[in-house]
Amino acid sequence: MRIIFSGGGTGGHIYPALAIREILQKKYSFVSGYVGVTGGMEEKIVSREKDITFMGVRAQGMPRSPSLKWLSFPFVNLAGVVDAWRHLKTFRPDVVITTGGFVAFPVLAAARLLGISAIMHEQNAAMGVTNRIFAGSAARVLLTYESAAKEDGKRVVVTGNPVRSAFLEGLPVSTKFSKAPGEFVVLAVGGSRGALSINFACVELVKEWLLAHPSVRLLHISGERDYEMVKSEVGQMPPNYTLLPYLHEMREAFAVADILVSRAGATILAEIAVCRKPAILVPFPFATDNHQEKNARVLEKLGAAELLLDCDLNGESLAARIEKLQNPAILAKMSDAMEKSRPADVEERIFAQIAALLPKS
Repeated sequence: MRIIFSGGGTGGHIYPALAIREILQKKYSFVSGYVGVTGGMEEKIVSREKDITFMGVRAQGMPRSPSLKWLSFPFVNLAGVVDAWRHLKTFRPDVVITTGGFVAFPVLAAARLLGISAIMHEQNAAMGVTNRIFAGSAARVLLTYESAAKEDGKRVVVTGNPVRSAFLEGLPVSTKFSKAPGEFVVLAVGGSRGALSINFACVELVKEWLLAHPSVRLLHISGERDYEMVKSEVGQMPPNYTLLPYLHEMREAFAVADILVSRAGATILAEIAVCRKPAILVPFPFATDNHQEKNARVLEKLGAAELLLDCDLNGESLAARIEKLQNPAILAKMSDAMEKSRPADVEERIFAQIAALLPKS
């Protein structure tokens, strides 16, 4: 059996694809391929995986504002469809599984041209553009939130968002990060590409608040893009501040964290839920259909997270939320709510839906 996976642009689309691959590997033996943008983040991440062939294509996201990219956009993606068609023709997959991002467009288009069954997974509370285009022809549309599309219980099914097995195996005692007795650890992370507003707020926090609160440790993952800027802005780093550009294995950071400060992409929210971590969520305000705020409001309503809009974020507002959440009773209640926000059988649901379409042999 042969399976192609695709999803890209951010870790929020890439890691679910790899998580689905892990789910299937527990029951099936198959040859894996991954189609992503040549030189994109997916190529870097997938290259760390064993026994999976990466195949590059050309692809470009739809411009969100007037731009010269509108002139190249259709031609780049048409070329990408040709690239994907050639890869699928050569690889001969039994099924194609996509998890979003603009690279999924040429892959799904090529699969349709070749008559290959496609399974789509939508992570967010609002369906992305590519998934909306191909939802009507996909063999299965798997959803994290019922608000993304009308579920029919057959072809369109709410399964939840998968996470990598590293998170499902429980949080280990961290060997990378230490935690002193009585220390309160805040983990701030802006996603695989970083978040400028969160980074600026953390810089303010370090300069004005963290020095006065030595019992609080800020573990700040800035993203590679902003790392040097943050490092320069902070200057002399206090002993209770740790700055990293990127962390591939996030579970060790989760292991020591008491709360998270994060964007509200569906993938990190699923990881937060599995690890039962309370969170301060700062949705990316320019996400397609404002899906991150929709994701965050679901968790806010459940009492699992605090919502802090990007326009209201600064060092002072972030410090106020952190101080509020240092209350053990509040943390315990949010932790329980966060755990309940994600069905316990997500991986089983996803496996059942995909297995129904795989060759019986």
